[in-house]
Amino acid sequence: MNDRTHNPVTADELGELEDFLLSGKVSQSAMDLDMLDGFFASLAAGPEPLPTGQWLPLVWGTDADSAPQFVSPDEMQSILSIIVRYKELVEAVLLRTPGTYLPLFSRCSFSEQSEERSAVENWARGFLVGIEPARETWQPLFEEDTDFSALAPMFLLANIGEERDPDDLRWSECRDGIAESVRAIHRFWTPFRSRPAKADRAAAADASDWQADDLNHECKCRRDKQ
Repeated sequence: MNDRTHNPVTADELGELEDFLLSGKVSQSAMDLDMLDGFFASLAAGPEPLPTGQWLPLVWGTDADSAPQFVSPDEMQSILSIIVRYKELVEAVLLRTPGTYLPLFSRCSFSEQSEERSAVENWARGFLVGIEPARETWQPLFEEDTDFSALAPMFLLANIGEERDPDDLRWSECRDGIAESVRAIHRFWTPFRSRPAKADRAAAADASDWQADDLNHECKCRRDKQ
């Protein structure tokens, strides 16, 4: 198998990862690609980096026996490489070219509005999951009245909290504001971070091209797992 460790993640590789996350090789509670994208946005925008051992198990789900069933060492290496490089890419975009940041659902097409709503909800839930391992560290953002508004759309779109099932206009406003909310959260934490973030060189070099590239495909991550 080719070593792709230092190569920027590609759209084809994300398709490979998406298929794996939808397969019977992972738990029903494992993240889909939209949720993973929101999760990585949260980790990248947050106050401090998390060790792999803290965030990777969350990708596979909350079931007692949620470890993925890889068919071979090659498959394990390939999938884990894609996951890590995808995380690095999201980090690189927010660090080097934050103005180009877009959530995955903004770069996918949908045949049904219900599919888009599901994708956005999963993304928002993924973002909130990313807060939990370091919730105490995130507390200053919750206590900052002016910046808490950056988190409010995440809760609304995840259908969590008091404002559930918003009307179409309110939902669309929150969806369209997600990218700026992520940027605002990233800016908020910049002076709090214990050390400057470092972006993988290959990921950083590809960041602008990736976000400028219109995937223009109908994402499969709304399908039920087989």
